[in-house]
Amino acid sequence: MSKIKNEWPTQNHMALLYRRSMASAAQKSALNAVEFEKRGIPYEEVYRCTSRQLAANNARAFREKMADVNDLREWGKQMTPEIGREAFGMEIIESTEDCFAMDMHFCPHLKGWQEIGMSDEMCAKLCDLAMEGDFAMAREMGYDLENPLRLANGDCACRVIYRRAKKEEE
Repeated sequence: MSKIKNEWPTQNHMALLYRRSMASAAQKSALNAVEFEKRGIPYEEVYRCTSRQLAANNARAFREKMADVNDLREWGKQMTPEIGREAFGMEIIESTEDCFAMDMHFCPHLKGWQEIGMSDEMCAKLCDLAMEGDFAMAREMGYDLENPLRLANGDCACRVIYRRAKKEEE
């Protein structure tokens, strides 16, 4: 029996399509991981590397849209468009110049993995690999990221907390 709770209601048609698209992409990645594992082909470092590459590209795109990349309220606006808020069941916990924190009560990636029968352990592993991109994007933006709660670990939400990175001398 799974310890993972990953349900969040929405009737928003666009959010449901967005969820489905993300779940399908996550399923492909999960099935690739399983097949690589069956064949004894190491894939985790490649997955992490490509996640970091994509994060660098995404960070450049975000920077172009932000008036002040040092203001995490701006980051929060970029990270939480209406469709994303609805699709992920986002709840903003804090939005200040120095910190942006939110809980996501639903994960389309996780739902995709669950739909194809991934074990809780594999879902947690895939979540860790997927979060590599989030941590890399935070670094690219000059932020620190904490992820103390994860739906894939059986927590009530996935909590992400972005803070401005401390300078070396601090």
